[in-house]
Amino acid sequence: MHLKRFKGRQMADVMRQVREELGPEAVILHSKPSRPWGPLRFVRGGGVEILAAVDRVEEPVRAAALAARAPAATSDALREDIAELRRLLIRRAGGRLVPAELAPLWERLVAAGVEESLVLRLVSGLPAASETGPPPTPEGLCAALVERLGRIVGFADPAPVPRTGLVAFVGPAGAGKTTSLAKLAAQSQLAGGRTEILDLDDTALSGCGPLQALAAMLGIRYSMTLTVEDVRAEAHRAPAPGLRLADTAGISRRDAGGLARLADLLRAAQPSEVHLVLPATSKITDALAALRAFTRAGATHLAITRLDESVSPGSILSLAAEGGLPLSYLGTGREVPGDLIAASAEEIGRRVFGGSRS
Repeated sequence: MHLKRFKGRQMADVMRQVREELGPEAVILHSKPSRPWGPLRFVRGGGVEILAAVDRVEEPVRAAALAARAPAATSDALREDIAELRRLLIRRAGGRLVPAELAPLWERLVAAGVEESLVLRLVSGLPAASETGPPPTPEGLCAALVERLGRIVGFADPAPVPRTGLVAFVGPAGAGKTTSLAKLAAQSQLAGGRTEILDLDDTALSGCGPLQALAAMLGIRYSMTLTVEDVRAEAHRAPAPGLRLADTAGISRRDAGGLARLADLLRAAQPSEVHLVLPATSKITDALAALRAFTRAGATHLAITRLDESVSPGSILSLAAEGGLPLSYLGTGREVPGDLIAASAEEIGRRVFGGSRS
């Protein structure tokens, strides 16, 4: 981590220095008023001093060698410790780290469940009042916040329903994988697409599962394929042009054997997209741990469910920003085929901090 102190007359000017030198990923660790020493203290007014930090590798070759020798679990634990330390430092400083006119927005975002470290990244890039110009309007701040959000959090293709390819859903038990897949299958059929369902969940062996019943109701092909060999054969089968949706068994992030088997199945299936499904009601630490585990197993996208049940939907922003997977879908209820929409900065902004949809 690279640390540096910045000084200036106005908070906005110092924050601009921080962004220009350390970039948008910089985190403010401490701020305090500053006054010049000696005779200058009678001439100049007060100022502000900021201690900022940014994750920066000073010795790339040595760092790469150390990372290659360190176990993944150790790296994850170190990353979590550093992130928690950053959160604690920022939490102590609170809204004092931003210009006074942006402090109410800080409080609003924190109340919505957005972690302080991410709030700082979002708010520090917003336009503040200047001595010569008028203060930004609430509408202008919301628009700038949505734009800033789109730069920090990755979003997938805005098309709500893919037209072709094999799309898999993975995640813990009860996260909403099967329901999300059912919604997407029904939406695809209503849009006039050709759809198939591939069931890789061996827990459905006891009888007719919900996806088999759904496929019969929609009049689409359903197949259960459980072994790596059968999945590989199914993947190489010349399918009818259209969308194939694959469901998988719910797996705990601590189930190393289950995750390894899932990785084998995904390699055999060769899906174009693998959506990790996590509920918005999850604790951020648990969700981040699950995201890292399923990313190693092959997840490429992040879908959030139960957004309607969460009292602090802003936590999903920290999950998306820290996890690194692009947000793809938002589950907003239980209705099929509705209540599954494409994720976007505008939609997240509307639900988290009241931004208007474009």
